Amino acid sequence: MAFKQICCSVVLLLAVCAGIVSASGEGLDRAKSLYASAAYDEALTVLDQLSGAPAPGDSTSIAAYRVYCLLALNRQDEARALIDRLLHQSPFFVPSPDEAPPKIQSIFRDVRRATLPKIAKERYEDAKTAFERKDPRTARQFDDLLTLLEDPDLRDWSAAADLRAVAAAFRDLAKAVAATPVTPAPVARLEAPAPPPLEPARSVESRPAEVERVDRIYSAADTDVTAPLTVAQRTPQWHPTSLEAGQDYRGVLRLLIDRTGAVESASMPAGTRPMYDQALLRAARDWKFQPARRQGQPVRYLKVVEIHLASMTAAAP
Repeated sequence: MAFKQICCSVVLLLAVCAGIVSASGEGLDRAKSLYASAAYDEALTVLDQLSGAPAPGDSTSIAAYRVYCLLALNRQDEARALIDRLLHQSPFFVPSPDEAPPKIQSIFRDVRRATLPKIAKERYEDAKTAFERKDPRTARQFDDLLTLLEDPDLRDWSAAADLRAVAAAFRDLAKAVAATPVTPAPVARLEAPAPPPLEPARSVESRPAEVERVDRIYSAADTDVTAPLTVAQRTPQWHPTSLEAGQDYRGVLRLLIDRTGAVESASMPAGTRPMYDQALLRAARDWKFQPARRQGQPVRYLKVVEIHLASMTAAAP
């Protein structure tokens, strides 16, 4: 008897859920129909009701049609604020030409160009925090950020190139950390520990101030950090072959600089010529910098350097 009651309850619950989803879908279709017939106030009323409990997959469409209605009613400020919220949830959203006329698409584009840089910075900070926590999803977060940075509406953003280089570097670091095998710590025998010596309690005022976390890495994307300054930077000479002399070669050098200004690690995700790259990496590990600083304190810093081996062939007059 109890089993039959449970089965009936499950069936009833599924039916209710299906009814809610169906009602939401029908409500959205009705709102679209009202919008198409220029009944913008009525469509907005339906959409506002649907916004409280949208069906899975409908929330973006509901928000988009609310924007369309607000713009049709000349409620520009509300529409732009709603576009901003919509993009924070779905940064890749662009209205379909079948749904939105050119004027609405133009407004969306204006808001996207103003909002996407903020979203990119927020996602960078979120991914960086995940990196510091050694979250296994970190590389995916940086991959998503790199995809966002390829959006056409970020093409004219001056900071996009630097953020792209830094995000790619952190993504590769995260992958390297995830691929490093973890050696299990030896199991110690359980023994009663000796009681620690008693120390006088320190007052709150006498406790040392919290110092910068050693494992935190900063970069050019952190505007409150002073970048490291070069102290010693010997670079190898480029001796191209006759075939190489007429070519341009470009690469990227990544340096992880510690709190003393020494190079912790150097890598080249994009190389120039193999022999030169090896010589450059050997030399870079001996480079010395004044360390990066944040609030006057030295910090670790990820520096990205573009390498250009220019053609040695004289330009024709």
